[in-house]
Amino acid sequence: MILDDFHLLTDGPARESINWLVAHAPASFQLVLSTRKEPDLPLAALRAHGDLLELRADDLRFTSAEAGVFLNPRQRLGLTSADVDLLVERTDGWPAGLYLAALSLRRTDDRHDLVTRFGASNRHVIDFLEAEVLQAHDPADQELMVRCSILERLSGPLCDAVLELQQSKEALQRLSRSNLFLVPQDDDGGWYRFHPLFARLLRVALEQRDPGLAVTLHRRTYAWHREHGNTGEVIEHAIEAGMYTEATDLVAESWTEFANAGRHATVLTWLRRFPEATRSGDLRLLLAQAWVQAMSGQRVEAAGTIARAEELVEAGVDRLSDGSSLAEASLAALQAANPWAGVGTAREQALRAVELAGPGSPWRPVACWAAGLDHYTRGEFTQADQWFAESAALAPASAQWVVGCAFLGYRSLIAGKRGHLDMQTQLAEEATSFARDHGLEEVATTALLSLGVSLAARARPTDALPVMEHSVDVARFRGRPMLLERALRNYASVLRTMGEHEKSDAARAEAQSIRDAHPDLGYRADSVSTSEPLHREHITSGTGELTTREVTVLEFLTGDRSESDIARELFVSHSTVHRHARSIYHKPGASSRAEAVERAHAIGLL
Repeated sequence: MILDDFHLLTDGPARESINWLVAHAPASFQLVLSTRKEPDLPLAALRAHGDLLELRADDLRFTSAEAGVFLNPRQRLGLTSADVDLLVERTDGWPAGLYLAALSLRRTDDRHDLVTRFGASNRHVIDFLEAEVLQAHDPADQELMVRCSILERLSGPLCDAVLELQQSKEALQRLSRSNLFLVPQDDDGGWYRFHPLFARLLRVALEQRDPGLAVTLHRRTYAWHREHGNTGEVIEHAIEAGMYTEATDLVAESWTEFANAGRHATVLTWLRRFPEATRSGDLRLLLAQAWVQAMSGQRVEAAGTIARAEELVEAGVDRLSDGSSLAEASLAALQAANPWAGVGTAREQALRAVELAGPGSPWRPVACWAAGLDHYTRGEFTQADQWFAESAALAPASAQWVVGCAFLGYRSLIAGKRGHLDMQTQLAEEATSFARDHGLEEVATTALLSLGVSLAARARPTDALPVMEHSVDVARFRGRPMLLERALRNYASVLRTMGEHEKSDAARAEAQSIRDAHPDLGYRADSVSTSEPLHREHITSGTGELTTREVTVLEFLTGDRSESDIARELFVSHSTVHRHARSIYHKPGASSRAEAVERAHAIGLL
């Protein structure tokens, strides 16, 4: 279409034409505007002279700000910004959809209520799209559009399977070129999607034309995706088809993959769509739900799910056909990793998880990580590092990316406490790179914290501050009080270094309030901020002072490693470790290694 003028923002014929197009044009079209007066000039010639402005659907899609101007000052509807945003989301910014919404909103007093209900059931939308779109196409194309409306995305082979016919690819290409509400999703034209509002209309039309047929169509879609390997869509269509047994098996097999990719909302959406009786009666679904709720910070909801899962465990329904206790091990690891009931329960559950998840178990890396976390919380860094090392060796094989990210962060913090600055930095950078590579930036609290601590330890507080601040935000979102308390204290330390005393005091006060509210969670690992031990010269033992290096050696002495093993671990000579050990024995008045460790425990050094 070539208009005879280009004054789009002035009053006149061109403006009226544009207004009509904005109100009535479908969601996918091309509008060509020319500044010339020769309407018969070929488009190629106009392009050659640079006299064309080509507008497509994306160019005319309204933003929230533009929609706000259209709906409020122009249409005088007085909508809130939240209602405007919701309408833009529901209509995908489609001008005609917003225009139809305005028509409905003019006729109601409760406009907020109508906004929340606006969609394919709205009378103006149904009448408009039925008359202007569906009826404009032949019955075969109508059938394709209506029956394939159950699909989030469409392709020729998939539509053939749903319709049980051939040549859908050509029909999709034709419909897309006809400027209908069908949008290509790739350059090759292999995949398409309907405009969201139009898809909802088509699903209403499907139920009106063929009641109950949607279940059959979902079954066909499930079968096609099962063959072609798209797990997410297989699960979605299995649930929609009422194939709950198959869907349960699929969720149980794949939820860890999605959760470890940070797709918590996807898993929870699947679970919400199961019937309550199915979800609450299957331990596998309950465990998936509890883990994902815990990982996404839904502490109260996770606790309720865990309680229901424990009921099924006590009833003996956790045993799998091979006689193993995978579900029981998973539940123990979950409770150990989320010590909401206190460190005593955490240790008990960690030991149980390690016992149940033996070598070869898919839950072994998680159980090892939980055990390492328990030791870390108690300040038992040597044991913690050993468990984290085992988890590190096992996690990649089972794609436990969240665990992999966490243990790298904790090992960096431990290296910092031992004074290994280079190792601390290397592990922190590995943890954050790992989080980035696996899309875990918004859940990787420990990785962020370890990076911030390593930057602070290298006297780079300006670089550390935004990382620390982000770690606080992520910890707060995840709903983990121990993580949040730890992040707040280290954040406060960096703030104080930079002279931000008021903000530092506020962060410390919040950290202390968390300690006061959760006294049973255990904070031995971080009695001072993680970034501070490197700057302390001595630690009082009660009968003498141990240097920071001597405390590090003391932590190793709690295990069964020889002095030579400790020397290799610390990259020092055997004589250096032996000298530190003799000093450790002498200062508290101990005569043996075992007695020195026992006295260190008694005075709170370990």
